[in-house]
Amino acid sequence: VIDPIEDLSKIATKYDIGLHVDACLGGFVLPFARDLGYTLPKFDFACEGVTSMSADTHKYGYASKGTSVLLYRHKKLRRCQYFSYSKWTGGLYATPTIAGSRAGALIACAWASLVTIGESGFQDRVKLIMDTCKEIAVGVSNIDGLRLLGGMPEAMIVCFGPEIASNLDGNDGSDPISSLNIYQVAEEMTKKGWSLNSLQNPPSVHLCVTLKTVEHKDTFLTDLKNVVEVLHQDTSGSKPQGSAAVYGMAGTMPAGPVNELLKLYTDITLSC
Repeated sequence: VIDPIEDLSKIATKYDIGLHVDACLGGFVLPFARDLGYTLPKFDFACEGVTSMSADTHKYGYASKGTSVLLYRHKKLRRCQYFSYSKWTGGLYATPTIAGSRAGALIACAWASLVTIGESGFQDRVKLIMDTCKEIAVGVSNIDGLRLLGGMPEAMIVCFGPEIASNLDGNDGSDPISSLNIYQVAEEMTKKGWSLNSLQNPPSVHLCVTLKTVEHKDTFLTDLKNVVEVLHQDTSGSKPQGSAAVYGMAGTMPAGPVNELLKLYTDITLSC
């Protein structure tokens, strides 16, 4: 799903306020997809109200983590993020970002990656990814017990969740209980080497289609179908394990205790 940037842009223009577009995931996919002729809504500076954008080079820009791109509509806006201090005993100080020291090697590697791939290289990669995403989405929609969220994907992410029990049973839709624990599906797919991102409200997962996915799309769909079939046949009543148990518990608790648990988890990871 691509947010309705055009509508938000009109609101921003009407009230003379800034509008930042977080294109960290799609920033190096959507522009090339549009150039290739894929039908996409406007999401960038083509919208009058958009004043800034971000795009991560370490995702679909094929660079190492630690770099990203922040774009402004004009230089006057960019100057607003500068920090300068002329009275420091260590000398005159100015920095364009919050971080005073930057890793020049990472920036050089990101630049090298971008210019090596080039515009035609990105277009080739994006076409493979976009076409594969559609194939996977169709395959997922044909698996009993699963449904696409948001309809057919507009770009490179396939989001899906359990089919609603009411739809399966053919009743009037008054029963909102899902027929399948989607987090258990994600856990079982992890055991097969796949990484699905768990989402919530509603319970669902998504797959970011990459070049590696292109190579193994048929295997992914086969593994997913097999996992769903096994879970459907499981009548043991076993309790969910791993992240499936965590997300299941979080869905039954108010935000306060869940936030505290997340902080405790962070404490544990930093104590290792």
